[in-house]
Amino acid sequence: MKLLLAHRPLWMRRSLFIAAHVLTLLVFYLIVIAPIRDFLDARAGDLAERRSTLARYAAVSEQEAAVRAFAKQVAESNARGELIVGATTGIVDANLQAHLKSLAEGAKVSVRSIQMLPPKNLRGATLVGARLNVAGAIQPLNELTRALEGGAPLLLVTAAAIRSQTAFWGMAPLDVAQGEPMLDAEFDIYGGALAKDHP
Repeated sequence: MKLLLAHRPLWMRRSLFIAAHVLTLLVFYLIVIAPIRDFLDARAGDLAERRSTLARYAAVSEQEAAVRAFAKQVAESNARGELIVGATTGIVDANLQAHLKSLAEGAKVSVRSIQMLPPKNLRGATLVGARLNVAGAIQPLNELTRALEGGAPLLLVTAAAIRSQTAFWGMAPLDVAQGEPMLDAEFDIYGGALAKDHP
């Protein structure tokens, strides 16, 4: 082989030498380096996927504090009596009716009727409602209005109507204790509910 190369020109020997080394390097690359590179690329893809999963888990865990704070806030609200509670929605409705009747009696107005209204959803919270129909003088009705929106549980008066009672022979009936004309009042009242059977 050396004799064959010895008779060839120098440029050809150099070309063959370079070609042999290039071929050797190419074979080495295909057998050794390419599989290692493919393996490392696959590992890098797995690592990127795991980092993405970890980032999602980290985002969820960051929300844990907010969720716990909200749960604590709801528990504190319930402990302060800001929600109308009961084992079932029927008991929640009954508790709301009893509370409204108690407020009306405390304000010294006559309860004509309490009618339950359809529940409402407000930003994921359930509100139970009732229509309270009462009669009384101006001052007791004013006290009832303040009591409805002033204590616990938190109640919202969403509609109110006050009108004079029907006149009898041109004169409206008088509240004997107050010496004022009697008025009819109707309030639509909603409050937050917490029932175990509620969705």
